[in-house]
Amino acid sequence: MPKRGGIFSVLTKGWLLAAGVVLLGQAAILRQLSVREVNVRVPALDKLPRQFGPWKVSSEQTLDQGVLDFLRPDGYILRDYTNASSGVSMNLFVAFFKSLQNTAGPHSPHDCLPGAGWLITSSAVPTFQAPGFGQGGVEVNQYTMEKAGERILVVYWYENDRHVWAQEFRAKLTMLPDLIRYRRSDVSLVRLVTSYNEGSKDQALKTARQFTSELFPSLVTTFRAAD
Repeated sequence: MPKRGGIFSVLTKGWLLAAGVVLLGQAAILRQLSVREVNVRVPALDKLPRQFGPWKVSSEQTLDQGVLDFLRPDGYILRDYTNASSGVSMNLFVAFFKSLQNTAGPHSPHDCLPGAGWLITSSAVPTFQAPGFGQGGVEVNQYTMEKAGERILVVYWYENDRHVWAQEFRAKLTMLPDLIRYRRSDVSLVRLVTSYNEGSKDQALKTARQFTSELFPSLVTTFRAAD
């Protein structure tokens, strides 16, 4: 009998191969099929509440023009929220892309942050509660990173008014079905970042869960209002 690791390796390779076949098949179809998408309105991200629960906006930033030219989002917000009772801050970045047909779409923080010198120290794909979207919660990407003695927790996921997911490739897997059914391929990247000290990782994780729970209903409302 093969070892457990060997079985896992075989299953993983088989799953990746299957996903690759689906992506190649969809790419071939898309080359032959030009789907005219509906004119999706850009969500009013700047209307996201400046305060929810104990969290209140403490600062708001804009991206450098060079970053904007690289990412090419159709809309975005970049804010720091601070919990007045604990003094903890959470950086929120939401970037919206109207279509994936002719653009690369959102760039994964998994790739961008290490490129900026951050070392990944742990990763997981936990389930966070998502009030207003579903009872079972949603999967998110969760990373801890270090650079020059600084530690950060990064949580991010992808979202539109129809789906929420963690895996980057799923946007491509669902693009063709969504184009056919809805004539849409819009997607948003939602990213949270908070710093923590040695020994306070568990508290940072708890804080990220609480922040997400407070934020999610407003995200759902904002994306659905743009339909």
